[in-house]
Amino acid sequence: MIRDPLKDLPGYALRRVSVAFMSRLAARLVRLHLRPTEATVLLVIQDNPGVKQSEIGRLLGVVSANMAPLVARLADRNLIIRQAVDGRSQGLTLSEAGRRTAQKARGIMDDHEADLIAHIPKADCAAFVRVLHTLANQKDN
Repeated sequence: MIRDPLKDLPGYALRRVSVAFMSRLAARLVRLHLRPTEATVLLVIQDNPGVKQSEIGRLLGVVSANMAPLVARLADRNLIIRQAVDGRSQGLTLSEAGRRTAQKARGIMDDHEADLIAHIPKADCAAFVRVLHTLANQKDN
């Protein structure tokens, strides 16, 4: 059997878990014809009606060159409605179909999260999430 020389590195382990976790989520969301990022964008819009595309990109760490086609795909599927905010910006809200799809996506994501948490001892869950937030909020020096 081949040996993995990086298996004991925390960053490497975190990346491997992330890839596996997101792959399983993508497989679950395929029945809604959504990618994980698209589902996440729908949920952000649901919680922030009128939010600008650029604000979503900053929140999720998606560059504007990738946000534009992502939003266009959701608009083409009639899941979101674009409303002019000013000369350059558009506020995004969910259509009725978008609300239904977001609700289904949230259910899938909640089930997926429950499956993850089921593999972590209950006493460690809060610390696990706290550490993940700490790592996610690290600033580059």
